[in-house]
Amino acid sequence: MKKIFVIVAALTGLSALTACHGRRNERLAEGEFVIEGKLPAERYEGAWLYMVPMRGPEPKPVDSVTVARDGSFRFTGNVEQVAVLRLDWHVRFGIQELLVVTEPGVTRVRLDSISSCIEGTPQNMLLQEWKEHQQNFLMARAKVGKMRQERISEEIWKPIADSAAVSQGEFIYQLLTTSGPNTATRFIGTMLSGRIDSTRRAELKELLADTIDYTKPQPGFRR
Repeated sequence: MKKIFVIVAALTGLSALTACHGRRNERLAEGEFVIEGKLPAERYEGAWLYMVPMRGPEPKPVDSVTVARDGSFRFTGNVEQVAVLRLDWHVRFGIQELLVVTEPGVTRVRLDSISSCIEGTPQNMLLQEWKEHQQNFLMARAKVGKMRQERISEEIWKPIADSAAVSQGEFIYQLLTTSGPNTATRFIGTMLSGRIDSTRRAELKELLADTIDYTKPQPGFRR
């Protein structure tokens, strides 16, 4: 299995982005995260970009920033969780949302028609690898669906479907057991895909048991 560290390029994709604002070697406070990146065009200047937690109590602590003239943006905070980067609905069309982990350290992303983590913390690279495999799996399923619609023989499409399901299940199992319990793997564990037998599912459930009590107030993104 290829090494987990380039969530790079996605939940998505993909490409290379140079260090934003020259902050590559900046000093961060203990436990602090930075999520920064760019949008592809100046037309997003002044647009609101939101960082929305995927889990937690209501109301969720949503962070927001405005996009700079050059398309750049930057989030900071000190609470680790899975969140999604999402543009304001007025300008959201054509820009794919991106999952990130607010893990201490600097992560650089690109938001575009296919959004991706370019470089960053181990958990964000893990999410990127998961995203890419997930997309390949969904593409294979779509291909099989089209073949069935066209009434192509089961003898042709079923091996393709079985192979994709087994491959994805094996990838997910190896990814999660190798990485062990953390914020990213616990999130992925709630959305298992591919063919994973009941014994392995039980193993993963025990390994990734979430100990956070979401009925209690959780801190927001900002200090």
